[in-house]
Amino acid sequence: MKNQISVLLSLAFRSPRASHLSNKHSCATLNAHVGWFSQKVHQRLARPIEPVHASETYGMRDLTVLVTGATAPGFVSIVKALRKSRKYRMRIIGTDFRLRPSSFHFADEAILLPDNRSSEFANALIEVCEKKHVDVILPIRTDDQLPICENLRQFREVDTEPAIVVTNPRLMRTLLDKKKLLEYSSRVLDLEIPRFASASTRTDLEKAVERLGYPDRPVVVKPSLSQGSRGFRILDATKDRRTLFFEEKPTGIYTTLDDLVSIVGERFPELLVMEYLPGKEYTLDVLCRKGRTFAVVPRLRVRMTGGITTGGIVAKDENYETLHSTASALVEGFGASYNLGMQLRESDSGTPLLLEINPRLQGTTIISVAAGVNIPELMVQMALREYDYDTRFDVRWGLEMDRVWFEVFQFEERTWATDDL
Repeated sequence: MKNQISVLLSLAFRSPRASHLSNKHSCATLNAHVGWFSQKVHQRLARPIEPVHASETYGMRDLTVLVTGATAPGFVSIVKALRKSRKYRMRIIGTDFRLRPSSFHFADEAILLPDNRSSEFANALIEVCEKKHVDVILPIRTDDQLPICENLRQFREVDTEPAIVVTNPRLMRTLLDKKKLLEYSSRVLDLEIPRFASASTRTDLEKAVERLGYPDRPVVVKPSLSQGSRGFRILDATKDRRTLFFEEKPTGIYTTLDDLVSIVGERFPELLVMEYLPGKEYTLDVLCRKGRTFAVVPRLRVRMTGGITTGGIVAKDENYETLHSTASALVEGFGASYNLGMQLRESDSGTPLLLEINPRLQGTTIISVAAGVNIPELMVQMALREYDYDTRFDVRWGLEMDRVWFEVFQFEERTWATDDL
C-alpha cells in the first residue's frame, strides 16, 4: 500500500444465493467518511448455493439486512435463521472489525469496519447503511449497542431501522453494566437478586468475598463491564488444584483469591463479587416489543465450551412460571423491544435468580429458532412494523441441541464448507 495510514476497510462479495443479485465479479469503491483512512473494496465469490425456485419466493419482499459481529459465535446461525424466512428475500450484509472465511461464506457481502469501541465506528456503519440501502440492522455484539443507540436518529435519517432493545442511552448503559442492572432490578423492579458487592481494590475485594462466605463457600467474580464470559471466575478454595490439572480441561474458570489478586493487582476495573448459585442455570430468549412480552423460551445449559453453550435443552419445567414472570417484569421495567437474552440460576432454595442480561441476540438463539420461535426474523418484522401481535407459538419443549464443529475453507477467491467436499 502506498500510504501506511491507508487501511483495508471493506471486503465484500456477491452470492448467487439471492435471485436479484448478479453472479459476475464486480468492484466498487466506498468513500471514506473519516479522514484518517482510505477505503478499498474487493469482491469475493461465495460458495455456490442452490437457487431458490421462483414458486417458493413469489410474493416475497426484497430486503437488505445488516448483521453486525460477522465473526461472533452466533453470526452463522443468525444468518441461517434469516434465510428461513418465507416472508422476505433478504440480502444479508455482515460487518465486523475483523473478517474470516465464514463471514464471506454465509453472508451476501462482508464489510470491514473500525472497532466498535472506536469513535469512528458509528459514522462508518451509518455510511455503509446509506450506500447499501440497509433496511434493518441486527446488532449482535454487546459493544455495538451503545454507539448505535446514541446515533439512532442518524440511522433513521438514512432510512435504516436498528433493532436495539432500548432507545434511551442511559437505560442501555444500565443494561450493559452488570452492577447497575442488579441494582435497578432490586431497587426499582423489586426483584429478588443474588447477594453481591463490588470492588476495585484488593482490600475491597478481600472484604467482599469474606462477607459472601469465602473460603467456606464459593464466590463468583466478573467485571461489571464485559462481554461473553470474559473475566468470569469462581473462587473456590475447596477445589483440589492437582485434580483440576490432571483430570479437567484447562477452562480457567476456577481459581482462588490469592491467584486472582496476583493477576489483577492492588487496583483494577470494577469487579462484581456475587454469591455462587449452585442450582440449574437457564438462558432465556425473550421476544418483546415496547415493554410487552410475546415469547419466553428457556433453555438449560448442558455443556459449555469457552463460554458458549454447546449442549442445551429447551425446557418448560417447574420453574417456568418464575422465569416467565421475571422476564416479563424486566421487559416492562426497561420498556424493552425486540430481544433480551437473560441468564438465571437457581439459588440454595431453588429459586431462579437473575445473573445478567445480554441486550442482543445470543450465540445460541438458534435453539429457539429450531424450537419454533424464529426471533431474528421476528425482530425484522417488528423493525418494519409488520409483526402480527396475535401470533401464538407452538414451542417444541424438550428439544435438544448438540453443537458440533463445521468447517469453512478459503482459497484464493472462493470459500466453501465441509458439506461441499
